[in-house]
Amino acid sequence: MTEKLAVISPEGLQVTQARGVTRHLDTLDGKTIGEVYNNHFKGEQMFRAYRRLLKERYPGVKIIPYDQFPIVYVGGDPTAQKQTAKDIARLAREWDVDAIITGNGG
Repeated sequence: MTEKLAVISPEGLQVTQARGVTRHLDTLDGKTIGEVYNNHFKGEQMFRAYRRLLKERYPGVKIIPYDQFPIVYVGGDPTAQKQTAKDIARLAREWDVDAIITGNGG
């Protein structure tokens, strides 16, 4: 007797249609980068390292630290997560953020 096995992707199912994606920046020099933290895996240390490395490579980069943005809590209430995403997007527009470093393991 042969059993059939099913494989489920750990990526899950796509529940929304993908929308346009912003093109990649040619350089980070002179750009404003926002940090958005998900409260996982030593973000305080990791973001310090990212800042140092980015400033070494791109002296004109401006970084808005993660503590200026709302923290995104993984596994939280979906309604609260949507509101947090809207708040982050609003702040990013207000501060003319060119790119965001988001997440941090988990």
